[in-house]
Amino acid sequence: MAHDLPLIGVRVIDLSWIIAGPTATRFLAMMGAEVIKVSSARRPDPSSRGAPFQAYNQAKLSAALNLAKPEGLALAKQLIALSDVVIENFAAGVIERLGLGYDVVAAVKPDIIMVSSSGTGHTGPHKDYVAYGSLLQHYTGWNGISGYPQREPIKGGLWADPWVGMELAMITVAALNHRAVTGQGQYIDVSMAEALSASIPEAILDYQMNGAMRPPQGNRDTWDAPHGVYRCAGEDRWLAITVTHDAEWQALCRVLGRSDLAADPDLATAAGRRQHQDRLDAAITAWTCQHEDDAAMQQLQAAGVPAGPSLDIVRVYHDPHLRASGYFTRLQTSDGETRDLPGLPWRFVGLEPPHITAAPVLGQHNAYIYGTLLGLSAADIARLVEAQIIY
Repeated sequence: MAHDLPLIGVRVIDLSWIIAGPTATRFLAMMGAEVIKVSSARRPDPSSRGAPFQAYNQAKLSAALNLAKPEGLALAKQLIALSDVVIENFAAGVIERLGLGYDVVAAVKPDIIMVSSSGTGHTGPHKDYVAYGSLLQHYTGWNGISGYPQREPIKGGLWADPWVGMELAMITVAALNHRAVTGQGQYIDVSMAEALSASIPEAILDYQMNGAMRPPQGNRDTWDAPHGVYRCAGEDRWLAITVTHDAEWQALCRVLGRSDLAADPDLATAAGRRQHQDRLDAAITAWTCQHEDDAAMQQLQAAGVPAGPSLDIVRVYHDPHLRASGYFTRLQTSDGETRDLPGLPWRFVGLEPPHITAAPVLGQHNAYIYGTLLGLSAADIARLVEAQIIY
């Protein structure tokens, strides 16, 4: 139908776990794909023990299946034969040892799209490195340029997994478009490290072309000044302010009541302001410290100066702008809690709203998947459950 979501009719076998892979398949499911999360009580997804599982696995179906047994592997192949996409994010070599490498999958379904994501990819000298996203942020240098000057690199953080999850979703959509045009499936090997490196092109190119190691610069910018996060009235309240052209600089000076700064020829250009950033930061902080962050934001935005509060997660959750956008959907989740869960960060104009349901419990859709899709009888399903193959 003309108003259907874009991935209606696409079936995805989701062999992924933790964050990056499930994030990708969550986006695909919300865009209308039928996503079947294949997992087992033998080795459950570690995230299933916590609340984040409820966000990462919305709108999916769940099939319990023990891939360590031959009959389980055979059932997985039958599901793949009825599907369009397979996604996995195990360490390099794991999916092949399970018996579901691309050669096997393509033999079952020649036009299948298989997306495999691992820390450092499935080829090359570092392919056997095993790492989660937080470690890869150090491996790529991402954390090293994200901190403050003369300080230790930022430690921890979970930026890599959601970033890569978004990329995996878009890669899958691109592969589906390619198949629609050519009829060809493909194998896509995604390195999380390479995906992260793509987010810091300036630092990489600076080193490749000039041999320069870019130091961390905190909240400052290479071109724009002033550019920072400034303390406001209240406990741990901060406001991000950036000046992107000279007219915004003049507007900022008017809000600050600093005509002396506006008239200073040394500060008339971004290049000049970059030379005096400590001085400017002190002047801005003297003003922001007297105002609540939201009130300061409104004054600055009304004057045409880009500004916004730096919100902690509780304030993000209650942010009226995010609420008004319809980003959250209230659902009773499979653990019995009622939660406001995140939706899609984009809209489809003129189409149905995103497909959003609560994350499933393990094996919740076994009857549909094994009975309706694969045509197994109730007696066959019961036998496979008893044998811990559907498990």
